[in-house]
Amino acid sequence: MTKRKIIIPAAAAFIAVAAAWSGPAVATGASAPVLAEVAVDQSAANVIQALADQAMTELTDQTLADDVRRQKFVALMDRYFEMDVVSRFVLGRYWRSISKEEIGEFSKLLQNYLALNYANQFKAFNGEQFVVGNETEKNKDTFVNSQFVRPDGPPVNIVWRMRVFDGHYKIIDVSIEGLSMGITQRDEFTAVIQQNNDDVGALTAALKAKTGL
Repeated sequence: MTKRKIIIPAAAAFIAVAAAWSGPAVATGASAPVLAEVAVDQSAANVIQALADQAMTELTDQTLADDVRRQKFVALMDRYFEMDVVSRFVLGRYWRSISKEEIGEFSKLLQNYLALNYANQFKAFNGEQFVVGNETEKNKDTFVNSQFVRPDGPPVNIVWRMRVFDGHYKIIDVSIEGLSMGITQRDEFTAVIQQNNDDVGALTAALKAKTGL
């Protein structure tokens, strides 16, 4: 498969990282503009290409207010990530101890937490290259290989794990140099929950305090 090059800021890779950190996620209901759905007859690699193109178009504008940039970041996660799956994954075994409504609330908080941490990195665009490569299938998932090419260092290998939901490819995890971002975020959140007597509400409260929601 021929590689296709597009220019995006380094933070574009973090959009996948961020969403992947939520784990197997659900549709969160966060407010976002109406976007065309990604048809299943598009290849998984083309979906990643579309994500990068849209991130470049919508998030690198230096004149955007920070809150607007964060809203656009959340909208991209709504479109390209299966946040239900992500949220349950990062909560680990604890997702079974909370209600469906609480998982929905957690997913929204997680998106906004990730947007708060990563959206403004798109302001640092300086012409790095993001190269979308080939895709492979394993069981029910498709893995898209890509590289973030830096002018002052070795390329960073990024693998996007995707699955079809209701006829559309969605991202459920991202691995950077072999490290799953979903597992990384799960370990961090699990530590917070365990430090608070296995109370998921403590994690939710911390996310609310951080995001102001």
